[in-house]
Amino acid sequence: MNRKTLKVAAIKTAGLDEGVFEGIASAFDNVDSVGDIVRRGAFAKALKADQVTPLIWEHQASSPLAYVGEVIEARETDEGLAIKGRFDLDTNQGAAAYRQVKGRRVTGLSIGYYVNRSTKNAAGNTELLDLDLLEVSLVARGANDRALVTNVKSRSTAPTRSWLARRAADSVLSLKGTTTMHTTARIEALTKGRDEQIKLITEIVETADKLQRDLTGEEAEQVEAATEKAKDLDKKLKKAEADESVMAEAFALAKSVGGVRGDDDGSARTSGYLPMTGAGVKSMAQRIAKASTDPQTKALVASGSRTTPIELREEVAEQGRVPQSLLDVLATRSVGTTYSFLRQTVRTGNAAPVADGGTKPTSVYTVESVDAKLQVIAHVSEQIGHYAIEDNSNLEAFVESEMLYGLRVALENQVLNGSGTAPALRGILNTSGIQTQAFATNTLTSVRKAITKLESTGYVPSVLAISAADWEALELLSVTSGATDVRGVPVDAITRKLFGVQAVISNALPADTAVLLDSSAVSIDTDGMIDTRWSDAVSDDFVKNFVRCRVEGRFGLSVFKPAGIVSVETAA
Repeated sequence: MNRKTLKVAAIKTAGLDEGVFEGIASAFDNVDSVGDIVRRGAFAKALKADQVTPLIWEHQASSPLAYVGEVIEARETDEGLAIKGRFDLDTNQGAAAYRQVKGRRVTGLSIGYYVNRSTKNAAGNTELLDLDLLEVSLVARGANDRALVTNVKSRSTAPTRSWLARRAADSVLSLKGTTTMHTTARIEALTKGRDEQIKLITEIVETADKLQRDLTGEEAEQVEAATEKAKDLDKKLKKAEADESVMAEAFALAKSVGGVRGDDDGSARTSGYLPMTGAGVKSMAQRIAKASTDPQTKALVASGSRTTPIELREEVAEQGRVPQSLLDVLATRSVGTTYSFLRQTVRTGNAAPVADGGTKPTSVYTVESVDAKLQVIAHVSEQIGHYAIEDNSNLEAFVESEMLYGLRVALENQVLNGSGTAPALRGILNTSGIQTQAFATNTLTSVRKAITKLESTGYVPSVLAISAADWEALELLSVTSGATDVRGVPVDAITRKLFGVQAVISNALPADTAVLLDSSAVSIDTDGMIDTRWSDAVSDDFVKNFVRCRVEGRFGLSVFKPAGIVSVETAA
């Protein structure tokens, strides 16, 4: 959290209600002692957030007694951020703070904030363009000239971060479950991502509460990051839901009317197709909205007819989906930045009948502790014109989709082939202890023998990662070429299963290699966040009016049961 202190000799209490004061909490357009400039508009988003801003004594956020009131009004003026505050006169601390301000013994205001967006100007000063207002403090020490940074720009103490992190988290914990639209893949992904952040926040905060302690510095950082990500995902979710609503209304009306594409004035053309894509559907949706006098009307009815509403369940009963990637079938779990787990390395069961007085045999079940750390996987887009993004609402979504796909491809490659040399993950194929199956006659026979290896050691074969070329070879096998004459090739092309085992196509596999595994043998670890951001702060992008997209996440791989994995050779 950053802080800036402003000397406000003109704090006003005269003519106001008892306990109320006015002042300027942050000055605009002047360079402070560390070269920062707060620009007008920096608090615009924060002021629309409808969140209570506490009034604190000397930034002592870790002490409940330091909360002496709240900001009841805030607005941006030409001079700066003008606020009206009210002290809690029914508490000793609030009444004492008010007496200090009214007696002009305290004349300084200070803000606590986070930076969402900033840029460097030609003179090298940092211009603060978008700030989150976290708290306003009364401070006894004034500032030189118009402003002075108390310059707690480094990390503040853990208790302060703890309170601020909890306060930020409160604003998103109520978001879970608020999605009411019918689910599409994009809405489903956004909802899942947002709810994962909320789950992570809840787990961290509830653990600290259970232990009756404040958040640690690392926990506070995780909560803050997850909070920002949840807010961003919820914003994108609401936009996606709005788009889906327009599309749903358009399809419903088109289905009931059965008309053809028309001009904006309603006259029909003769092209003979409905405007179900692009600008056509938006234009039609606008005409629907203008023509409708009843927002609940879902179809057109003949004159004199009556419509009766029928309740429609919001959720959709989905059919099964064939997984398209190894990442679709591997389990995932949310972990901290560093984590560990216990893995069994030896199982020697020596139980046997024992005579009276005899020495009982010893069984050996050895476990080892595996320490791990999440690693960053990231990439940045090329320069994109600022107005290209502004003028084309689909371009931003397209770039983000491509960037997320690229991240997914990189993660799958690391899961399979990571070398284990930091910052690379240690992939499945480079993990010691996994089983191997040499090529035997053909791909079909090799995979079947690998299934037997897992089953004979107590594992359940559930996932086969295989290349597109090897899967083609399996499907092209004739009835007598390596397959059973009676049953034919045991391939289910519809559900993409082989001998009942779910197969997924992976382009990240080495040549002539497949991977068969028990799904409980491995987990993809993550902090629950994939960060997608747009910025003009790279190189000279700002002055050239370019922006770039950055997508990144932190991931790890836990191989709990190496013997539950078989590397299969699919060619000699």
